[in-house]
Amino acid sequence: MAAIPQDLLDRIRTLERQVRELSGRAQTRPALDKIQHGQVVIGEGGTLTVQTPSGKDLVYIGGISPAHADGSGQYGVLISREDGSLALSMASDGTMPQGITIDDSRGNTIFTEDRVAGGLAVPYLHSPFYPAYKLDRYATTDSGSPDSMWTAAHIRYHPKLVVSGFAAADQGTTGVVQVYVNGSPWGEAHNIGDGAWFHWSDGAAPCPGDYASVATVEIKAWRTGGGGTVYACPVGAVGVQS
Repeated sequence: MAAIPQDLLDRIRTLERQVRELSGRAQTRPALDKIQHGQVVIGEGGTLTVQTPSGKDLVYIGGISPAHADGSGQYGVLISREDGSLALSMASDGTMPQGITIDDSRGNTIFTEDRVAGGLAVPYLHSPFYPAYKLDRYATTDSGSPDSMWTAAHIRYHPKLVVSGFAAADQGTTGVVQVYVNGSPWGEAHNIGDGAWFHWSDGAAPCPGDYASVATVEIKAWRTGGGGTVYACPVGAVGVQS
C-alpha cells in the first residue's frame, strides 16, 4: 500500500473535525417551527394562514375582498371556528373604514363597531322610561277581557326577555295583568287587588322570533271583580342572555 502524504492526512483530519462540528451545531440549533428571539415580518402583501388538520382556515391575515373604493387592495384579519364559520373579522365593505365584527355560529352579527362615528353599532341598547310618581295618571281599564294597555316593539337580539311593571286596582276591585308577546300570553297572570300598587316581573324566559326580528310586547290587564278600575304601568322590557 502506497504511503499517504502527511499533508493529505492533515487535510482529512481537518475535514473530519469540521464535519463533527457541523453535526453538533445541527443538533443544538432551534427547531424550524420555533422563534426563540426577534420578530417575524410578512411583507409586500404576503399572508399568514393557520389551518385545522382538515384544511379549514382558523386564522387568516392578508388580502381580502372587496378592494377599497380607490381600487387599492384591502388587508384584514379573519378568525374562524374549527367548523369554518366566521367568528371575528377586521374588515370593511370597501367604502367605510375597517371595523371589528363578531358573528355567532349561525352567521348573525352580534357585535360591530360604528365605522362612521365610532362607538357601538350593534347591538342596540335601550333605556326604558317609567313614571316617577302618580302612577294612576296612566293607562286604565274596566274591561272584563284582556285589554292592551302598553305596547313595545322589542328587537330580539337576545334569546330571553325580562318584562316588569306596576299594577293596581281600585278598592274593592280585582283584576289581572299579563304580558303578551306577538299576540300570545307570555308572562304569568298576576292577580291585582286591595287597592295598593305592587311591582311585578316576568322572565327571564325565551323570547319568540328569529334573531334581530321585532317582537311585539304588550302589557294587558282586565277586571275580574268589582266595579272599579284596573291600572297598569310598565318599567321596561330588556333582552338578556340564556
